[in-house]
Amino acid sequence: MSVIGMKYSNDNEINNHSYMKKILTILVLVLCTQLHFAQYFTLTPQGFVSANKSEYVVVDVPNTKQKDLYKSVLNALSTMYKDPKKVLSTVDGESISVKGYEENVIEHKFKGSPLQIGKLTLKYDLSYTISFLFKDNRIRIDRPSFELRRWYEGGYNSGWVSEWQYLPLNVNKNVKTAVFDKNGEINSELSYNGLNKHFNNLITEILEKSKKINDW
Repeated sequence: MSVIGMKYSNDNEINNHSYMKKILTILVLVLCTQLHFAQYFTLTPQGFVSANKSEYVVVDVPNTKQKDLYKSVLNALSTMYKDPKKVLSTVDGESISVKGYEENVIEHKFKGSPLQIGKLTLKYDLSYTISFLFKDNRIRIDRPSFELRRWYEGGYNSGWVSEWQYLPLNVNKNVKTAVFDKNGEINSELSYNGLNKHFNNLITEILEKSKKINDW
């Protein structure tokens, strides 16, 4: 083989190696992105549902006993809340329910009246419940239930009445706005996307922390 032929062959090997490294890098980035933006539930006018329209999702964790899954998720949750005893309810080795409360985490835009220019943006507190059930090799996550509310400080126009104002999932005769309108269409992309992101990120964080606790 000529020297020129040998150099050409080596160049091809280098190029192929470089190409494979790029492909592997892209695959890793894609996997990381999918994990970070895992979509366990999607919000609908009927509440959160999974991809197959179920009220729960099942996460497979091969070769892991029920008691170990329970302990790892419990330990993860205990690191995420200031006072776990107030937030967590457990059936030892079988299930964990989380009752959380976060202030000013969900934003919502709406138009108060036809004469109003632009939309108001309000921040709501979020209270929620989410439950985890365990079997060998599997974690079942029930869809989150939630409530949105904000404290309204009354003024002259309201007769100085201060009260909690709630943001329901669907419009009804007693409220001016909701996440969905009377036709089931999204009223505010801001609150809709905020709720989807908040709960899917929360579930991802819990599962990722539980894995890291087992990997020390």
